[in-house]
Amino acid sequence: MPTNPRLYYGAWSHYCVCAGIQLAMKQVEATFVPVPYHDKTELIAATGQDYIPALDWEGKIVPWTDIPDFLEAKVPAPTLYPSGQRGLATLIDRWGHQVLEEKAWRFALPKMPAIFTDARERWIFEEIQSRVRGPWHVIESRRDEFGDELNAELAWVDATLQGREWLLGQPSLADCGVYGGLSPIRTVGEPIPDQFPNLGKWVERLETLRYGGAPGDARRPSAQG
Repeated sequence: MPTNPRLYYGAWSHYCVCAGIQLAMKQVEATFVPVPYHDKTELIAATGQDYIPALDWEGKIVPWTDIPDFLEAKVPAPTLYPSGQRGLATLIDRWGHQVLEEKAWRFALPKMPAIFTDARERWIFEEIQSRVRGPWHVIESRRDEFGDELNAELAWVDATLQGREWLLGQPSLADCGVYGGLSPIRTVGEPIPDQFPNLGKWVERLETLRYGGAPGDARRPSAQG
């Protein structure tokens, strides 16, 4: 086990949230290095690239796409692929990032600026998002619509969790990816809707794992970071 791996991290990033949970599942204590939304200068100097998450493992920089298999090789147990289900775990992980996250992000977006304590960072976030997604007042006016679209996806996750604690029976990369996908709503403090009790209990288990037994403010990257 390395003495002090470092994860370059942004609380708004679903891929970063996913990587943090992978470290928690592997029981790897790491330092979480926050990367400003608007300034990658230190990240580039430290890692030679501008993407997050980036894992620094004893001087080796591991990009976000390689983190699951890198951790699996370095810390084989507990596995991210229980019962040899690497393909299924990876497929569900990708659905979390590529389908669920977009629905969660659009719903959470009007509340996201509040997580930035630096006024300049918050302004740049709002400016970039409004250029990409349209005027801010239009985004806010469609929030109920976006909430309905998100709930349609959450219903599938809730149904999958019927009678089981984890998506694949044991904690896996699938759980990391799906939680990462819905993480924008947790980042802004949104509760899991009451109509999804299986999902609500699963989120509690993931956040207990994520924060080392202290579920609560989902904006914290780690109880260890």
